Amino acid sequence: MTTILTPEQLAFYHDRGYLHAPGVIPPDLLSLMRTVLSRWANQTIDGWLEDGLIDDPQTDLDFQHRLARVWQAAGKPKYIRSPRRDLVSREMFEILVHPTLLALAQDLLGTTEVSVHGIFNARPKLPDQLWTQTPWHQDAQYYRDAEQVHVASIWMPLQPVTEENSCLQVAPGHHRGALHEGYDDPESGFLGLAPDVRDQLEGVSVAMEPSDALCFTQLTPHRALPNRSDQVRWSIDVRYEPTAQATEAGQKQGFIAHSASNSQAALTYEDWVKQWETIPAGSY
Repeated sequence: MTTILTPEQLAFYHDRGYLHAPGVIPPDLLSLMRTVLSRWANQTIDGWLEDGLIDDPQTDLDFQHRLARVWQAAGKPKYIRSPRRDLVSREMFEILVHPTLLALAQDLLGTTEVSVHGIFNARPKLPDQLWTQTPWHQDAQYYRDAEQVHVASIWMPLQPVTEENSCLQVAPGHHRGALHEGYDDPESGFLGLAPDVRDQLEGVSVAMEPSDALCFTQLTPHRALPNRSDQVRWSIDVRYEPTAQATEAGQKQGFIAHSASNSQAALTYEDWVKQWETIPAGSY
């Protein structure tokens, strides 16, 4: 079993419910994420061009600025704030089964029998948008069958993140509490924690570099701060669960990614793509 995290890091994760792991994401994994998100950005901008919202796709701009500038020129239209179906590709599969992420998942979950959870997200977070600002929430509010199952989330930014451009905040130690009822946040439309619950939280901001990973449990409250920069804040988050306890929500578009006991159990890319055939483009 390949290990990435130290015993001290794992003790911190289990005690606090989160872990900032610096420098664990290798360049090839960052390159895969950038490929997936660049393709999505190009498709989104092409749609605005076809709809007549813009006449210049501004292809001379860099990855960090282009979507934000074109979005402003298009009149700030709504777009898919949490793309998932539109990210399905060989590169996205390679991200999900990347050896680094599988090793991280094995460390966090304490098992070599690891499944990819079916929910993964990209966050193209543009400046000053309430509807892309995720409020305080617990991930398991979106898949409540994981209340008693350890699902490890791994959040990865594609640029340095600080309080200025929407780093995440976590509430240490609250993963030992209850799974709260979902509350429809009126500002963002996201599911989150009710005001009386979130008012009790004291957030810790986690500034990160592109090679860092932020790991947290399915019960750890967290939120994204506003993006006050002039750039897009790009990130991808993925999830893993123990295969023996794989949840119904996790198995939907999820799959066995690593098994020390059965090397033939892991799913192929071709079989994974078939799981998405009936799901329309633009779906979350």
